[in-house]
Amino acid sequence: MNIRRAILWLVAIALASPALAEKIYVFYPSMAKPNAVQSALQAKCPGSEITVFGRLADFTAMVGQTPPDVILAPKALADLFPAYKPFLKGTRGGSPLEEAILVSTKPVSASAIATLNVGVVGVLDRAPMNGYVQGVLGGLPKLKLVTKVEDLLPLLTFGSADAVIVGAGQVEDLKGRSQANLQTTPASGKIGLLVACAKSDASKTESALKGLGVAEKKMLGVDGWTK
Repeated sequence: MNIRRAILWLVAIALASPALAEKIYVFYPSMAKPNAVQSALQAKCPGSEITVFGRLADFTAMVGQTPPDVILAPKALADLFPAYKPFLKGTRGGSPLEEAILVSTKPVSASAIATLNVGVVGVLDRAPMNGYVQGVLGGLPKLKLVTKVEDLLPLLTFGSADAVIVGAGQVEDLKGRSQANLQTTPASGKIGLLVACAKSDASKTESALKGLGVAEKKMLGVDGWTK
């Protein structure tokens, strides 16, 4: 092997090395299983190393222990990692915000929110979730935190919560999993959608995200992207 071929061979090995793969961590609670989301995203981003987390605690722990190059997370959570700067915002209907909806088995009054038991998926730790929910609902109910979207339905089924709160884009998925005649009540506030943040240049990931199909974007709760 001559010197030129040896150099090309070493460069090829280096480029193929997993250590050079862009590491992406994703946390977005939805009805989709984390491993299904991970497989779908990995297929669209073959040059990246993608890990999709189903639990907030696992996501935050790994960001601290083995920091990735890119994080995809709800805006409220991404804002807690100032080293990561947003380069894309997920949108629905052209907006990076979506309406917050109270889902219940019987009508509830958004104006009486402080008297209700409300279930919600924890996208923050308990203390900051209080402030987050208060900002979305305009009042602070007694919160029932769960780790997965699918865990919201048992709260309604067994009467542990008067209502649960989700983004407008998740209402149909929730109704599709329930045999009850679920009611919906718009809350006073809105929820920030998924954002993509990076420590440095993320043009490769940006291009891949913009190239996602309808199915993959739905898994992330968005239908488009904006700067």
